[in-house]
Amino acid sequence: MKKIFKLVVCLLMAMTMVACGGSSTDKQETVVKNFFDYLKAGDIEKLSTVCTKDNNDVEDLTSMLGDLEEYRDVETYGQTFVDEADKFISHVFSNYVTSYEINSVEEDGDNYLVIADVKMKDYENLDITADTTEIITKYQTDHLSELQEIYLSEGMDAMMQKVYSDLATELFDVMKKEIDGAEMIDTQLRFTLTPDGDNWLISTIEQKDK
Repeated sequence: MKKIFKLVVCLLMAMTMVACGGSSTDKQETVVKNFFDYLKAGDIEKLSTVCTKDNNDVEDLTSMLGDLEEYRDVETYGQTFVDEADKFISHVFSNYVTSYEINSVEEDGDNYLVIADVKMKDYENLDITADTTEIITKYQTDHLSELQEIYLSEGMDAMMQKVYSDLATELFDVMKKEIDGAEMIDTQLRFTLTPDGDNWLISTIEQKDK
């Protein structure tokens, strides 16, 4: 009976140790998962909460959102255009990373290295200028008299808001198609996480093409 009791105690201890050991990298993995969640939501403010202040690897994302944020000025573009811009911005970020899988989480001195296999869109090589320019040029030609009247009676701002309002849906639909047709990249992102009190922050993100 003593031997059986001793065996049960040993098994319980072993199971406890396994259970405890399995969660040792949960915090680091969660930080990276949050990074992808915030990225898909286009929430750069939250994205910055999981990165160190000196992390320069998210500058491209910040710059991209900054460029898109320009289209959210109601006074310049009007509410219709801004509403379509909001939908487009959401589309851009929600489709940027199509899937990811945490490959490994390894201790690296005082830091941790989290490696994720990622499928993402190549936005850097997109060129939508030609299509949008053609749409705008055709609109100006077809509505020249109407636009001149608005300009003379209400001024430049009113005329431009008319243009933006009329073209909003068509322009953003064209840009969405370009986004959807962007080349897919199989890549690997290597996140270095540094301790920040009881938490962990991403200090660098290195991309390695497969």
